[in-house]
Amino acid sequence: MPPTHLADFPELARLPKARRMKLADELWMSGIGDETRVPQWHQETLNQRWQDYQAGKTKRLTLKELEGRLAKR
Repeated sequence: MPPTHLADFPELARLPKARRMKLADELWMSGIGDETRVPQWHQETLNQRWQDYQAGKTKRLTLKELEGRLAKR
């Protein structure tokens, strides 16, 4: 399959960011079904992070904080 980029779909590239994000989510979710297996190590990592969060060992980020961190990458 040839590489596919947003530039290959100019009509999508012109959409507002919020709509592109919604479409990206819909596209991602369309490829995931109940039969999709999650690797055991993924589940263990998620479980540990959830336990740490519930125990107060991790801090929640606001959306603005997350965006700021991502912008620095």
